[in-house]
Amino acid sequence: MRNHILSRFPRCDKKNHLSCMFTYSDCKVVSMSTLFTNTILVPLELGQAPTLQTIGVLDPPRKKRPHSKSRRGCVACKRRRVKCDERLPCSGCAKRNIQCLQPPTQHVIGASLSTTSAHCKMDMDPTISLLHLELFHHWDKETRATLVFPQIWPVVMQRAFNEDFIMSAILCVAAMHLVTLCPQNTKYSRASMQLIVKTVQLFRKNLSRPLTRDNCEALMGTALLINYISWSDLGFLDDNNNTEFAQPADIRLNLAQDQLFLLSPGIVRVWFEAMPVFIKEGSVFTQLTQQDPRLNIERALVRRGEDPTRFVEPFMKIWDDNAGCTTNRADIHDSTGAERPTSYAWRLLLGLETELLSCRGRNTIPCDEGRDKEKVLVRLRDTVTKITTQSTSLDHDNPSQQSPRSSFEYITRRISPLLCCATLLESAAESDPTIRTEFEADLEQLFYGFPIFCCGPFAQLMPQRDSRALVFLFYFYRAARILLSPGGRCWWASARSRVMEEAILKELRVSGLNALNIQQFNVIRPEAVSVL
Repeated sequence: MRNHILSRFPRCDKKNHLSCMFTYSDCKVVSMSTLFTNTILVPLELGQAPTLQTIGVLDPPRKKRPHSKSRRGCVACKRRRVKCDERLPCSGCAKRNIQCLQPPTQHVIGASLSTTSAHCKMDMDPTISLLHLELFHHWDKETRATLVFPQIWPVVMQRAFNEDFIMSAILCVAAMHLVTLCPQNTKYSRASMQLIVKTVQLFRKNLSRPLTRDNCEALMGTALLINYISWSDLGFLDDNNNTEFAQPADIRLNLAQDQLFLLSPGIVRVWFEAMPVFIKEGSVFTQLTQQDPRLNIERALVRRGEDPTRFVEPFMKIWDDNAGCTTNRADIHDSTGAERPTSYAWRLLLGLETELLSCRGRNTIPCDEGRDKEKVLVRLRDTVTKITTQSTSLDHDNPSQQSPRSSFEYITRRISPLLCCATLLESAAESDPTIRTEFEADLEQLFYGFPIFCCGPFAQLMPQRDSRALVFLFYFYRAARILLSPGGRCWWASARSRVMEEAILKELRVSGLNALNIQQFNVIRPEAVSVL
């Protein structure tokens, strides 16, 4: 090219040699600064500078391609310090016939950061509730640690990100916890009331879905949280408390609106329907079947020389006292013959306990913890399936299953160990503070789950303010106030146990409790009987 350009210059003598050299130099500068492949140098007359002419279309200016650094390369290419084409497998590993491994988390983080907003379609409300964030933070840091069954709540929290009904229940429980901690802040009480309605609506809507492991754990977790909500909710007493100057005779305790005992049939049904799925899928909820807090307390009382069942007989004497009966047997059962949900749940519980006691008597279920757990769960699954399948074919008129007296005796056997512990703690001769600490976990679990087992014919007596049911509830809440810590972990029971004990006492006075022969009931304090 250089020879071609020089050959087209005119010859010059020494006189104009410098001018020719200057001209060539200028041409060279121009040609180097304009890098066009289709440009040629055309000479003119002697002594004039040549001109540049372009043939065809100008080529676009060439730009230096930037070097793209491989940041998501495989482990082998990084170790060899060579560029990786970021394929899977990459060409380098394919040629060397080695395994192409991606570095942990690096490619995931890079992919998430490089994803454009067009690919991130988020189906959510654009408004963020700061109150809900506060409630969820409080649940995670404070509330969750105060609840029984600590092994299930991490799983429940994970399900909450996919099921709105369980998230609503979590926020509601956290709001109720904050109500007890900050009673002067009304925003938590308002939030709890709104979340209660939302939780119940969403929960009922999802009960009709087919049971799988995912929604099974979510539904059962929500049912347990609703039981906490029922413990904390005293809204049914608001109408009675509005009349500040009302006389005791004007205040009527409307237990028909108290959901704590009335929701137990639904919780029992969810548990029985979900248990086979839990066992099949190996859910963490199966660990709850291995816990028996009442048995633990009874064994500890026996070691102390106490009879865990010593309060069953006094309660049954009250039941058999016709003077204390304010409800007829005909009022307990529906005259139409239709079975109520509480009766169905009662048969499920009674059938399960009968089967388990029979198995323990035959030693078919090992009692040692950690021994043959799989066989125990299989046996439990078959038992639950058998009970739920045969429940519709059972005789509804069988006195052993539907008798209100047998139902009352069943629950008095469950409350008797609690009354024994309360008596020991309140006894002037034996003030032993270690009772509460020794039984703390079992007491919390037993009190929490006690209303769930109070279904059946006895549950129908409470809304009708039957005197026998009121006496039972009075001592139940009194024992809860004495045995459960007033603050801290048992925040969910402190307000209810205190308020309901006083409200039921007023109701019993109005009902003329002196008709009952309860002088034998020096259960907790002698002065408690004297005020009645």
